[in-house]
Amino acid sequence: MKNVEEKKKERKLNKGQVEVLKLLYRYRFTTSELLAKAENQKHLQVTRSRLTILEKQGYIGRRYESSYKLLGKFATFYLLPKGLQYLKSIDVVDQQAIKMIYNDRKASDKFVDFCLAVCRTAQALISFYGQESRMFTRTELLDYDYFPQPLPDLYMSIKRKTVRHYFVDLYDDAIPTFVLVKKIKKYREHYESGEWEATDSDYPEIIVACANDKAEQRLRRKLLGGTTDDVVVYTCTIAGLESGGENNPFTVV
Repeated sequence: MKNVEEKKKERKLNKGQVEVLKLLYRYRFTTSELLAKAENQKHLQVTRSRLTILEKQGYIGRRYESSYKLLGKFATFYLLPKGLQYLKSIDVVDQQAIKMIYNDRKASDKFVDFCLAVCRTAQALISFYGQESRMFTRTELLDYDYFPQPLPDLYMSIKRKTVRHYFVDLYDDAIPTFVLVKKIKKYREHYESGEWEATDSDYPEIIVACANDKAEQRLRRKLLGGTTDDVVVYTCTIAGLESGGENNPFTVV
């Protein structure tokens, strides 16, 4: 039980700290560097200070092992039950998401790496498209029944003359190609079902962000051997997105 002095030290969360909790809710796991990008925070130390305070007060957990340094890996952060309860108190979280996130401290390394890749891809797309883009993670899509199942890794809308919509999925060497082929087939079935018509908008195009050039080439061979009728599919690499410049990183299938 906390004594009076400890309670005094635990001040009310400020706007920046609450924003960190919201971002961890969206992405599940992320690093201080990725969080700083997501916050559009130029000074990394500001983000690190927020994380330190939230960790000390028991809102978030930190995942780090001595082997990470040799592997070139960074500490990752995630929500603890106290952080979830705080977000629930300000009506941020979905009940389904609470059940999913509650045991994130026990998540596998594979799942953590996937979450980091999702966050990295999201930041690259936001940087590429700028303020026109809005990004949503799986966690934020749980309460909408017109999205396909399984859910895309990310959903993006871009506001131009007409709003364009995209389902974004990740692909790396650990994922068999047939998994992505099957998921794109599910998108075709979802398109044909007419469920998306409830949004009164064009059906989303699909972006598959690949971990590297080799993975992209392998996936494209598999997709070109099948059919992607009714839906438009693009592939790219995450590094290609991050490089920016005038070159178009997307290749249509």
